[in-house]
Amino acid sequence: MKLKPNEVAKWEESLRKAEYMSEEDHIIEHVQGDLWEMMSQTRGNFFFTNEKFIFAGGLLGASNFAVKYSDIKELKLVNVGGLIPIIPTGIMVICQNPENGKMVKHKCSVMKRKEWIEYLRGKAGL
Repeated sequence: MKLKPNEVAKWEESLRKAEYMSEEDHIIEHVQGDLWEMMSQTRGNFFFTNEKFIFAGGLLGASNFAVKYSDIKELKLVNVGGLIPIIPTGIMVICQNPENGKMVKHKCSVMKRKEWIEYLRGKAGL
């Protein structure tokens, strides 16, 4: 779903207030989807900016993340779901936390995942 210019402006303002984006950064692409952590699913929005891959679910809180493309080290197609992950919409984004050097995994679920994984590969230089 394509965001309207006024929606982009509102999202950019919110993401800047949450310190997920710099003033110079801008949203290029957007897709709605889910973030899967352990057994929980958070619905939200994935943003592809000039500099980062961002997830904002519901309230800007604990499940949200903003990752520089240069910190993405690996991308994998995965299944998502409850006890038995069988839904083929997942992308595992494996990135390095720049603050402590540890690897972090984000299991993202979006429609047209093959297109989005290629988009991320291009941005991350993988």
